[in-house]
Amino acid sequence: MKYWSFTEGFGLENLALKTGARPRPGPRDVLLEMHAASLNYRDLVVLRGQHGRMVQPPLIPLSDGAGVIVDKGSDVHDFKIGDRVSPAFYQHWQGGPPPADLEVGRLGGPLDGVLATYCVFPASSLVSIPSHLTYEEAATLPCAGVTAWSALSEPLPLRPGETVLILGTGGVALLAIALAKACGARTIVTTSSAQRAEKIRDFGADIVIDRSQEENWAQRVRTETGGLGCDRVLELGGAATLGQSIKAVRTGGTIILIGNVTGNNAELFLPLVLTRRLTLHSVSCGSRSAFEAMNRALALHEIRPVIAKTIPFDRAPEAFQALEHNDGVGNICVGSYQEGSG
Repeated sequence: MKYWSFTEGFGLENLALKTGARPRPGPRDVLLEMHAASLNYRDLVVLRGQHGRMVQPPLIPLSDGAGVIVDKGSDVHDFKIGDRVSPAFYQHWQGGPPPADLEVGRLGGPLDGVLATYCVFPASSLVSIPSHLTYEEAATLPCAGVTAWSALSEPLPLRPGETVLILGTGGVALLAIALAKACGARTIVTTSSAQRAEKIRDFGADIVIDRSQEENWAQRVRTETGGLGCDRVLELGGAATLGQSIKAVRTGGTIILIGNVTGNNAELFLPLVLTRRLTLHSVSCGSRSAFEAMNRALALHEIRPVIAKTIPFDRAPEAFQALEHNDGVGNICVGSYQEGSG
């Protein structure tokens, strides 16, 4: 098989294409022939060596992938050879509250990820791919997709008629738009350019705010909601955007903390949180049962994730560069896994 691995350290200069023996599944495992993967902002954090002491080389990167079962252990009865599946981001979180050792079960660090032509996973960590999706589309779901689903489901599900504010135009944001619209909610989306704003309107957003033209976008959200504010914010930005998100949400509303692209340390004016009874709820992907629930919704509404670009497996480092340069609207994928693979 072929696989990409961070060898002596992190950084693109240490991401090497290697060959090795095809792995064999244990009694409760399956062997996947991988067909596609996708990248998340987290993968850039890993690339930069900034994901903490637990994530160390040597490491096969990327958490989100999709493939087909080509071999399985004797104790695996829920799947068969030829099934199209994706591994869950958290390999050991089946459902319910997160386990105390949540961080140890993440693909793409500290566990080896999916940037390999063949991978072995426990059958208990796999989820079937909706039949209407391609491998590339399905590969966007384990982390980015489930994060969007969890952000709209926790601590209480988004309800028809509510207004949700979604920051940004990455894979989480775009799937959140589609899921929110499917449940009958109103969507307000912020972006950073007029060009991206037009694309987001095409993807079904009700209102798009270009932050490059409206510095006080929280006030615009309040204007669009009759002065009340939105019911929920998907806070994908981090330190630089959290203050405005707090101003944009209604009294009694919920801010879902997801990303930290703009920084890790945020200053909060606590009276705006305390006196308005706001809920700050963090989301870190979700469980395997959440993954299955999301896939049922995607199949019912025939929702397809947005792909910005697909880069061949043998040129995988270019995918990291494309994500770092914010190249396109949608998910950056790696495909053509099996061309020339051993």
